[in-house]
Amino acid sequence: MDTLKPVLASYLQLSKQLTEVNARASTLRDERRLLELDLAAAYAETTSLPDKIELKASQMVFQVKKPGEWKKGWTLSKKQLHEYLVDILPEHGDDVMKELVRRHEPKLTATDYTFELKPME
Repeated sequence: MDTLKPVLASYLQLSKQLTEVNARASTLRDERRLLELDLAAAYAETTSLPDKIELKASQMVFQVKKPGEWKKGWTLSKKQLHEYLVDILPEHGDDVMKELVRRHEPKLTATDYTFELKPME
């Protein structure tokens, strides 16, 4: 147990630092989202705004993707997949879902350790 104490202390300190950094990142994301809403309003009002602006000082490109012109990335929950399968294959949807789960679940079994800190109850 004595060998774990210094490692656990470091782990706890680093976890606290990550929590603080994540909280700051969350705040910054919220601020960015507010600015994105302002940008969206400006682009919705004015059709003459450019879709691409080269920001030479920062070596970046500001690009606008308008609604209906791009697709978001997507994931599908087990529940939604099951609903689709039952809707598309009323007689076999449940069986197809069971087979997909049977094949996929072994890939979800962890092969390494994981650690977490939780508040005491």
